[in-house]
Amino acid sequence: MTLKVLLCSKEGEQFYDLISQVPGVTAVRCEPSEIADNAGDIDVFFGHPSADILKVAPKLRWIQASSAGVEFVARIPELVESDVVLTNTRGAHGPSIGEHTMALLLAMTRHLPESLDQQHAHVWDRTILYRTAREIGGMTMGIIGFGALGRGIAQRAQAMELNLLAVDAQAISGEPFLDEVWPPSRLDDLLEQSDVVVVAAPLTAETRHLLDASKLAKMKKDAYLVVVSRGGIVVEEALADALRSGHLAGAAIDVVENEPMDKDHPLWDVPRLIITPHMAGASARKERRVVEIFCENLVRFQNGEPLQNEVDKARGY
Repeated sequence: MTLKVLLCSKEGEQFYDLISQVPGVTAVRCEPSEIADNAGDIDVFFGHPSADILKVAPKLRWIQASSAGVEFVARIPELVESDVVLTNTRGAHGPSIGEHTMALLLAMTRHLPESLDQQHAHVWDRTILYRTAREIGGMTMGIIGFGALGRGIAQRAQAMELNLLAVDAQAISGEPFLDEVWPPSRLDDLLEQSDVVVVAAPLTAETRHLLDASKLAKMKKDAYLVVVSRGGIVVEEALADALRSGHLAGAAIDVVENEPMDKDHPLWDVPRLIITPHMAGASARKERRVVEIFCENLVRFQNGEPLQNEVDKARGY
């Protein structure tokens, strides 16, 4: 029997030819606005589904999200309650997000934004920058959320001689990159002990606005915050206040609660804040890994085998 697949994602599209190499698969590409016209007889959907996906795709059996995050399930209660299997691309983004995290941290500790400002102003003045630059070796990094993203970050941080802590909702043991891993109930301990806090958790009901003003106040006065998983976990107004007051040495964010950021968003002008436009996961190798995960799952699905990265729809990860 031929497996009918609807491809509706820009993610990995340059490697869609890999899908055509999977036997027994017929794939059709479409734009999000064309889902209703093309989903009537599909078995599999690849991309971010619309809220009415179950209405327009009555034969749908499996959704392969093209991202690691699957926040859309919160907007589709019918999907949560259905028998449709949901998988994500967990593992594809770890290397690139790990590198981006270290790049953001080093940019802050080595004063790269200030140096670039001086370059643009044709100024050579190392007086303050030279005196306040910091080494990251020996620092303690606390990672909030230790899934595939957290591991990709920890692996690279360990190579640069950071001490590593993590909190995660799932019990973890024998992790080679961590000194300790704690349950979420010890988040305050992680915040108080870390020189660098990295947000690598999924956005769920439990993590939304997790880092509010009271939590940020528990961080060390000279600590750094790096946010690379999802916007909405850090209360942005509280972060802006912490930076303006000088409580934090710096922060770097790749994601915000509402994207794209408006031109008049108050975060643009917050001191000691680096903003990158949700690009931590970007790389051609990641794009290929996304499609490779899908292809492996297509084979497993046809063979009746367990799929990689099946999501607990009720939990949202």
